[in-house]
This record gives sequence, C-alpha cells and structure tokens, in this order.
Amino acid sequence: MSIKEKFERGIYSLNCIPRILDVDVTGIYINKNGLYPNEVDSLEDMDWERDKVLTPKLKATSYGDWQFHIGMINTKHFESREKLDDMFVHRNERTDSEECKHIERISMQKALDLFGIEFSCDMNWYLKNRNAIEDDTNRQVSDIELTDGNLMKKLEQELFYNQMCKLFGETEDDQNKPQDDGTIYEKCFIIKDFHILFYYQNYIFASGQRGNYYLLFRYVY
Repeated sequence: MSIKEKFERGIYSLNCIPRILDVDVTGIYINKNGLYPNEVDSLEDMDWERDKVLTPKLKATSYGDWQFHIGMINTKHFESREKLDDMFVHRNERTDSEECKHIERISMQKALDLFGIEFSCDMNWYLKNRNAIEDDTNRQVSDIELTDGNLMKKLEQELFYNQMCKLFGETEDDQNKPQDDGTIYEKCFIIKDFHILFYYQNYIFASGQRGNYYLLFRYVY
C-alpha cells in the first residue's frame, strides 16, 4: 500500500510527518537527521524527543507559554492541495475570520509574523562565533559587515535565508528585490500558496508549499 493510500485510509497521520522545526520558550529545535528526514521512518515511528537537537543559530519570541512547529511532506502523496488541507483541518472545523488569510507568496518571516512570532537569526551568537558566519554564508565576511548597522542587517537576512534553505530545501523561485523598509533580502525565503486554515482562541493552523513539499504549521499559546 502506498503512502498516499495510507493517508487516505487513516493509517498514517499528518501529526507524524517529518518535523523540521520546533520552537517553544526553551529554545529552537531542528531535526538532527538533516534536510527532509525519511518519511516512512517518521510516519511509523515518530519520536521528536529522540530526533530533535537545539540550535543556537536561530531565535524566536512570542507571547506567554507557546509552542510552534513546522512539518514537511511530499506533495506526491496527496491528490490535491485541497485534499491535504481537508485532512489537516476539516472544512467543518475551519474558522471564518479575517485572520484566515490566503496569500500567494509570502516570506517565512512574514508568515510567522501572522502567528505573532518574531523569527530571525541570533546575531549575538553569530558575532561570538565568526567562523560560523563564514561557514553559513560560504564566503569571507568583512569587518565592516559586522560593525555597520545596515550591512549587518543585510548579513543577518543572508544568514537567515541560508538557514531556511538548509532546513527546508532550495528552489529557484526566491528572487525578490528589497522593499523600501529593508526587511526583504535580495534572496528571500518564499512560501507559496499560504493558507491560514484555523485561527481560534489559542490555536492557529496553516499550510503552504515550498517546491515539491507541503509545509504544515501548528501554533498554540
């Protein structure tokens, strides 16, 4: 039986798709198995406590005692995006409010803003670990980039973009010109077809697409 059939029959659950990123008040955790872990291993024996590792390279803040995570699954396992969304949050359970947005293209940071999460690289850690800056940009970084405020902001955006690519994969459709406020780097990590499906009380569920993969977002506070 295929993965697609097991999802359709309820044998596999979207709760057990490979988890890529998990954030709470204790820190930010990524999957130790690297970019896009094995689907079947996760679906049949998910153990996030075993598979997670704390990363010092990213930081996130939100309100109160909160938790957020992103899972990732190949689009080929679903007949359509509508089927995935219905499986994630059934139509009868979806809320009808102005917060339930449908956005064709959105950056990862701006998507998380909609959850009330500020998400970025931890530049304090990077400045204490300069070798990591050059490793993660794959280039030599000048002293002025580490002291000039505008250049450091652009460096942070470059580091953030590269970290997202390491976690969720690269595509060729990220080219964006900077906005006037300087919040968008020239290569901005883009999520397509972003849907907030459920926004009620302490829970927010959303889905999006990145290349050949669907991303599922869960937030509770």
